[in-house]
Amino acid sequence: MDEKDLLKIAHRIERGDKKSITVLGRTFRIGDTKRNILNKINDIQLKVKFFSNEESMKGMRKRLRYLNTSDARIASLILLNGWANIPLLHAVHWRIINRLYTTETLSAIMAAGLNDNETAFFLKNCVLVENTLMTRLMMIKTS
Repeated sequence: MDEKDLLKIAHRIERGDKKSITVLGRTFRIGDTKRNILNKINDIQLKVKFFSNEESMKGMRKRLRYLNTSDARIASLILLNGWANIPLLHAVHWRIINRLYTTETLSAIMAAGLNDNETAFFLKNCVLVENTLMTRLMMIKTS
């Protein structure tokens, strides 16, 4: 990256501009993901990992429903970003996009939102690293 590219990125971050991505003919605008949203995404991923390891029949329908809607929940957090702190808005939004879009579209939104090479150094170091997930699992087990 040149100095000009870094300056453009810095100005975009300061202004709070969003990036536009096109997925299957539909355009979505994604901003820089905030830290509390990353923590919520990490919690969803933690629950998915926990639910996928459980084998008992008790509550299987509830676990499967959560596993099937986790992509829509994460995509909604990425698209809403700061507005996801309003619980009703987030609840309605992820249900709508879960019905409207396929898993391919939701996966592309998640990939574009979470794998941002410009500003996602925090995400790469915290959310996607397996050691952090294992540390949180150990903290949950000890408390």
